Amino acid sequence: MPMLPALLLSAAAGEGGDVAALERLWPGVRDSSEQVVMSAQPAGWPESHERRVRTVVAPVEIPWLGAHLLYLEEFLEDDPGNPRRQLLMQLEPARDAEHGVHVHLLAFAHPRRWTHLNNRPQLAASLVWRDVVPSAGCDFTLIRSGAQFRGGTRGDQCRDESTGTLEYLDYQLVIGEDLYWYRRRAYRDSDAQLQQEVIGFNRFEANEARLYACRVNYFGATTVGAPRTLAHLDLYEAGGRGRFTTPDGRSFSLTLHGRDWPFAVDRDALLLILQEDGQGAPLATAWAQMDGQQIALRLGWLEVQCGSIAPDSDELAQ
Repeated sequence: MPMLPALLLSAAAGEGGDVAALERLWPGVRDSSEQVVMSAQPAGWPESHERRVRTVVAPVEIPWLGAHLLYLEEFLEDDPGNPRRQLLMQLEPARDAEHGVHVHLLAFAHPRRWTHLNNRPQLAASLVWRDVVPSAGCDFTLIRSGAQFRGGTRGDQCRDESTGTLEYLDYQLVIGEDLYWYRRRAYRDSDAQLQQEVIGFNRFEANEARLYACRVNYFGATTVGAPRTLAHLDLYEAGGRGRFTTPDGRSFSLTLHGRDWPFAVDRDALLLILQEDGQGAPLATAWAQMDGQQIALRLGWLEVQCGSIAPDSDELAQ
């Protein structure tokens, strides 16, 4: 068997908890509503209309590709026999980011042969190097923030010629316990003009439940000068939840309610709830108008600031 490229070699030393955490969080079946935000060419379905997409992620055992390997299969919900995307994803600690996981991608030379690979261990055992196609330009990095991972591709090296015109892709992803959000943008290589933008949400329709980016700042006794940012969490306004831990070891959850909340008043509102693990009642709550772009919660020693992310925003909040 030929020697593997260095980028596929598992970093045996220093593989910390972030790889293991992503390996536990990512597997499962995600049902997404996918929507075209913008398209310069016919996209196969109308802009603003949605279609259902199912994404299956599962661990697979192929020892020569390392110990931390996941298989991803993505297909339209009513057509599981014809996956539109199949990938092997090797996880290793990111060398250039704290609490980051670098995801190396491998496509298949003959994808249909490997359909439903997660349920076919004998077939997986037969895979050899000539069966896979490295996609180094499309590798991406996911940063751990609380109980979520977020990130994506970098630069313009993820190339695609499937439309007949050379394009490069920007793919961004957020993974959480109750959140699976992705955005795929295709740019024309010759002039960097955006050709198509597609977003996917796992639970709620994009035009009914907004996504908020929340920053958790800590002003505790151990912090001197500027506050310490503990986590960046992305929450839907319909029961989205995120978790974080303070430097003194206390664990908390943040929940954002809006359109899902049975308010007993004439006017709907956003409700941000902070709760400490093991405690019955919420530690604090904050309110804002339903159409508000921001909501904040301030306790003196802790501050949470959340801002709405528009579907066509250039970047996730930093």
